[in-house]
Parts: sequence; C-alpha cells; structure tokens
Amino acid sequence: MLAPVHAITTELIVGLIQAQVPDLGAEIPLSGDTDLWAAGMDSLSSVAVIVAVEEECDVEFPDELLTREVFSSAASIAAAVRSLT
Repeated sequence: MLAPVHAITTELIVGLIQAQVPDLGAEIPLSGDTDLWAAGMDSLSSVAVIVAVEEECDVEFPDELLTREVFSSAASIAAAVRSLT
C-alpha cells in the first residue's frame, strides 16, 4: 500500500528502517534524528532502506539524492521523499 504524501512522516521512515534492518539501533533506540551510520547502517543496509522507501512511498530517488547525507537520519529521508512528491 502506498503512503499518501501527507503520511510521509519521520515515524513511517523509522518503521521502514526497523523492518529492513532490525539490528540497526540495537544499542540505542532509533528516532528521527538518530545518525543511522553511527547506529550501524552500512552500504548494504542502506540499499535495503532505499528500496523499501521507494516501494512504500511510490518514489524513485534521483542520483543526486542518493547520498550519505540524505540517508543520515529518518528525518532527512522523510524530507527527501516529501520533496519528490
């Protein structure tokens, strides 16, 4: 089921991250501002997150948004998705 634009929340993205990378945030709970890379995200898990977000939100990230900075937190991912819709 695709999320409507107004439903693209940080909480939705946190949930997608937790579903795709359950070990991420094992040491500290994930929030919208958690540094995902410091929490243990790596390039492989970031691809899983990208695919899940694209499918759930019916977007395709252009190359210029596929950066470590955009995928540094759930809040920044949510902002990027909202910018695409």
